[in-house]
Amino acid sequence: MRKIAILGSTGSIGTQTLQVISNHLDLFQVVSLVAYSNEQLLKAQAEQFCPKHCSVLKYDGENSLIEAVKEADIAVFALRGIVSLDAVLYCIRHNIDVALANKEVLVCAGPLVKEALKTSNSKLLPIDSEHSAIWQCLTSQAEKLLLTASGGPFYRLTKEQLKKVTPEQALKHPKWDMGAKITVDSSTLVNKAFEVIEAHYLFDVAPKDIEIVVHPQSIVHSMVQYKDGSVLAQLSNPDMRLPIQLALLQERAESVVQKLDFQQLLTLTFEPCNFDKFPLAKYGHKALEKPHLAVVLNAVNDVCVENFLIGKISYVELVEMVQKVVCEYENGSFNLNTTKEIFNLDKEVREKAQGYIK
Repeated sequence: MRKIAILGSTGSIGTQTLQVISNHLDLFQVVSLVAYSNEQLLKAQAEQFCPKHCSVLKYDGENSLIEAVKEADIAVFALRGIVSLDAVLYCIRHNIDVALANKEVLVCAGPLVKEALKTSNSKLLPIDSEHSAIWQCLTSQAEKLLLTASGGPFYRLTKEQLKKVTPEQALKHPKWDMGAKITVDSSTLVNKAFEVIEAHYLFDVAPKDIEIVVHPQSIVHSMVQYKDGSVLAQLSNPDMRLPIQLALLQERAESVVQKLDFQQLLTLTFEPCNFDKFPLAKYGHKALEKPHLAVVLNAVNDVCVENFLIGKISYVELVEMVQKVVCEYENGSFNLNTTKEIFNLDKEVREKAQGYIK
């Protein structure tokens, strides 16, 4: 049996991971559960799965994350932000497989993670549906990666209509049931910028060969194009339990995800991403040219989303503030060779963004 640690067990990815494990109790033993703050749900999970380690990040601190992964064979990272960075690096340095759901780790510290992997037997397993799709489609050296985007709930709105968007509207994603932060990121398409950065570090593909394609139906989860012009795509109903199961099992198995019915499947459409209306989507390529901008983008976006959700700034102000702060750091020079340097820049940007909002 493989021993599993789940960091972020009470969130959307964490709860679905436990659903997958429930269907494969002969293969997995949950040894650690970590929640950010939901003690009530964590207690219920602990009663069901009986882990050796159980902690609440909000109270037990970041050191609890490394304690949580020490006995694991595979660790699922589903906490927000870069709080998991040191624990991810610990896993890699100790040959523990990493199933990565929280994109900020690779976005902000991709080079550190890649460097650690060079001397490790640890596997870096993508849980994001888009990167899982690419992982499934890669049979040889790819010429181009095609990251699909649903476009979120506002893709057809005019710029004038975007000015009136409310937090309640932003949280109603047309295809996916996710946490509040990632749902808002999907509506601004900044999540695609993050996924471009992730894809570069996960698959060693040049930024120019990573393309965003809008696919409103969310059936094709991403595609890989080869030099002969062939394109391989992974299709399934939008349900995160499928990529989670694949990351945990690392092979095909029956799942609870409803299978596609091609007698009922309607038209699948694709179109270029509208960077004029959704400018944050292009920041992934920009950040790969200047890696410190990835840390800046992640930090300012996090602050702006939080303030948008509590009504302090509008939807349009969210986007404008992210652009403003990233622009201020564009010509700066930063050493990001250690986790401490990354955390320091993250803190600086958050304070600057919050100061502007006040």
